Amino acid sequence: MSLAHPHERLQLPENLRRQLHDFRRRVWVIKMVEAACSAAFAVVAAYLLMFLLDRVIDTPSWLRSVLFVAAFFGCLRIPAAVYRWIWRNRHLEQLAMLLARKHPAVGDQLLGIIELVRNDFEQARSRALCEAAVREVAKDAQTRDFSDAVPTPRHVHWAASAAVPIVAAVMLAVLFPAAARSAWARLLSPWGATPRYTFAALEELPDRLVVAHGEPFTVTARLAEDTVWHPKKGEAQFDGQAPVAAALQDGKYEFSLPSQIEPGWLNLAVGDASRRIKIEPTLRPELTTLVASVDLPDYLGRNGTVRKDVRGGAISLVQGSRATFAATASRDLRSATVNGQKSEPRGATIQSPPVAVKGTSKLEFSWKDTYGLEGKEPFTLSVNGRDDEAPSVTCEDLPRQKVVLDSEQLTFKIHAQDDFGVKRVGMEWQGIDNPVISKPAKGEKILGAGGPERESLALGGTFSAKSLGIEPQPVQVRMFVEDYLPGRPRVYSPPHTFYILTPEQHAIWITEQLSRWHRQAIEVRDREMALHETNKELRNLSPADLDRAENRRKIENQASAERQNGRRLSGLVTSGETLVREAMRNPEFGVGHLEKWAEMLNILKDISGNRMPTVADLLKQAAQSPSSAQASQKPSTPPRMAGNVRASGGAPSAADKPDEKKDQPQPVIPKVVDMESSQNSPPEKPGDNSSPPSKGGAAPLRLPVTTVMGKPKDSESCPTQQTLDEAVNKQRDLLAEFEKIADEMNRVLANLEGSTLVKRLKAAARLQYKIGGRVNDLLADAFGVAGQQIGQASLKVLGEMGEQEARSSHDVSLIMDDIQSYFERRQFLRFKTVLDEMRKTDVIGSLRQLGDDIKKEEGVSIAQCEFWSDTLDRWAEDLVDPASGGT
Repeated sequence: MSLAHPHERLQLPENLRRQLHDFRRRVWVIKMVEAACSAAFAVVAAYLLMFLLDRVIDTPSWLRSVLFVAAFFGCLRIPAAVYRWIWRNRHLEQLAMLLARKHPAVGDQLLGIIELVRNDFEQARSRALCEAAVREVAKDAQTRDFSDAVPTPRHVHWAASAAVPIVAAVMLAVLFPAAARSAWARLLSPWGATPRYTFAALEELPDRLVVAHGEPFTVTARLAEDTVWHPKKGEAQFDGQAPVAAALQDGKYEFSLPSQIEPGWLNLAVGDASRRIKIEPTLRPELTTLVASVDLPDYLGRNGTVRKDVRGGAISLVQGSRATFAATASRDLRSATVNGQKSEPRGATIQSPPVAVKGTSKLEFSWKDTYGLEGKEPFTLSVNGRDDEAPSVTCEDLPRQKVVLDSEQLTFKIHAQDDFGVKRVGMEWQGIDNPVISKPAKGEKILGAGGPERESLALGGTFSAKSLGIEPQPVQVRMFVEDYLPGRPRVYSPPHTFYILTPEQHAIWITEQLSRWHRQAIEVRDREMALHETNKELRNLSPADLDRAENRRKIENQASAERQNGRRLSGLVTSGETLVREAMRNPEFGVGHLEKWAEMLNILKDISGNRMPTVADLLKQAAQSPSSAQASQKPSTPPRMAGNVRASGGAPSAADKPDEKKDQPQPVIPKVVDMESSQNSPPEKPGDNSSPPSKGGAAPLRLPVTTVMGKPKDSESCPTQQTLDEAVNKQRDLLAEFEKIADEMNRVLANLEGSTLVKRLKAAARLQYKIGGRVNDLLADAFGVAGQQIGQASLKVLGEMGEQEARSSHDVSLIMDDIQSYFERRQFLRFKTVLDEMRKTDVIGSLRQLGDDIKKEEGVSIAQCEFWSDTLDRWAEDLVDPASGGT
């Protein structure tokens, strides 16, 4: 309970109060200066350390955070000093307690009077005493200097400590303002993205760099325009590999680094600037596909676009096409060029502009992927313009030359090809120039049509002269093919020459061929007879003469000649069968003649295929047979035998000769024998009954055969003579067979020739009629006109008709000779009558004279031709009866 009123309380003297307030102010100032200087020191020191670290390395964020925390804790000294020295020393009693640290007595006194001033009870007890105490303490305090009572003042020290880094920071800010600002920003925002300032400033470099896998690569570091420092060289190091240095050239450093196959980090250092780049080796982008979209020329009639794969680097297209090429890479592309012109890629595809195909051109594709990697080398595509190739046509089953009947039908196959479609395929025929024929055959027939998409066409065709309206004459037949190229001529196959004949003409031709074949067969027979005579002479030689080398060679030559003659006869048989098949197509031939001829060919085939080779083999065996001396030579070592030998007078057996040398070579295979005695004369020499040794070595073991002891025949002493005798006998037999066939052939051929003579005379009659018709066609231009005024075309035809008459006279002369020969063989009276009449009328001379008169007297020549045509036809009819007997 307060006993005194507040206005009556004691108060500290104003001087003492002022002195205490001054002391408090001094404490506050000194301690706050200390806190501020220490905080400034911490912040500036962290900044300077930050500045220095940034000059050496790109200070990581964690280290910048450490410096920031250190500076922050340094700044915490200010609030701590405020709390400790200001907040806790704001009252007088707190100041008294603070003074007591330096001046304990004064402090205690001040603390005592402050309590008295505030203690009403004490003042009520003795106010005077309290006032006296206050005055006494105040008086004593006046004599004291409280300025030295500030506890451990270090403001000068901290001020000096802070002044040094502050001055350094100020100097850095003045000298290097950009570096100073960067250091402050990086210190105050340690987790920010403030870039490190370097005196050697580099332009922006990527954080990630994709390089070619397994290939050396180059990294370029370029100095920025505002760089302060231009170091002479820089250094780069990939992971733990040896560093690579690069000198400054044109404001940049080019580091040539070795090839890498694994990803890693590349550290660049240029002065105080450093960069860390992630290196990722990656395979270069390659083209995986290249497709051409081709629009063919309009004339081909093909709608739509043709797609072709051209990864091979070359493509051949028909001239006039338009093509677009699409190249696809292994990954997406950033940029591409085609022949140096930019082409915007679509993902991984490069599209070229349309290319008109004309001649040869090249397209060069270059590309760069999204990683900045280019292709290892540009891809060059060669576009070759080629002409639309001509079509081709081939014909199967159609002979190149053939004699055909006018009613005969030939069947064949046609294969046509073209690179861009077959239009149509046909057959064309043209008669060979023949002066007798006024209008040679000429025409064509379409066999089939193709289409723009039909690149190959297979057709079947037929040729029949009668159905095509072709008169009997020689014609050339060709197959043709057309494609769609405008203005291109037809492409033809090689010509096939057909000699179209009437049945009569064909029968004449077949008969002539058979006659020629017959003469060749007779030559084979004559050759075989000559060989037979030589073989008989060799057979009659003595064994000693046969053993002579020259005779052995002669026998070998005979064998070769026999084999060769057999091959010649075999060839004749084949050609004869062809002639028979050819004749079977002609109804003019009698069936009986052809059957007989076929039977004779079968016999000749057996002779050539079996009998003559057998004779040749026997002659070859005779030439290689052992000589007489070798056949009669006693074997040096008797063979081992098992069995019974009951022949008397024979050679002793091996068991009867115990003293025989046992070291002699023995045959591998023993013999099993069973020999009986004989009452006939024994052999003159032991062992003569052995057969000649074979050329195949030891005989195999066989079942025992019972033999009779006797004397061998004389002929067995010479194997060559035996084989020759067998060959001669077989050859004699085949010659006898051949002779029978030759006689039969003569009879058949005589009948055919008699029938052919009629046809030949008829053909000569028709020829005269045709010549007269040809001259009659020219009568309007040549009759009554002088030779020099006749046109060249008419003169040429008249000259050809004259030459034809000369050939006709020669042909009639041959017919007369054949009639004479036929009459001598068959003695038919009608042939003699006709032949005498032909000689009496001098048909040969008259036809020859007619050939000369055609150019001079056209009108008379026509009458002469008609006369001889009727005469020849009459003579042919006079021969009909005897000629038909062979059918």
